[in-house]
Amino acid sequence: MKKENQLSSTGGFLLVLGALAFFLPMFDYQLLILSWLGGMQQPVGLSAMVIGGALFAMGKLQEFRNASPVPSPTDPIPTSPDAHAATSTAESPASAEGPIA
Repeated sequence: MKKENQLSSTGGFLLVLGALAFFLPMFDYQLLILSWLGGMQQPVGLSAMVIGGALFAMGKLQEFRNASPVPSPTDPIPTSPDAHAATSTAESPASAEGPIA
């Protein structure tokens, strides 16, 4: 199972929390946990969105850099000589049964 990157998860949380803190007061709603901020709720929400977006982007970049490389579809598939010889001399199941009557 792939472990979630801490930067991405923290950044995503701050991004969502900041968006809620920024946009909800425009519709006369507010988060109860941030109600103590009063008039500073929107600037704090905007700051949280910016910081969360930066953390999220850095975490995704780190995941991208640490990911295993994907082989190109034009790269030759490494096979052993024995595997190639076995597949070329093997009989197909249809020819082993004989003709269909």
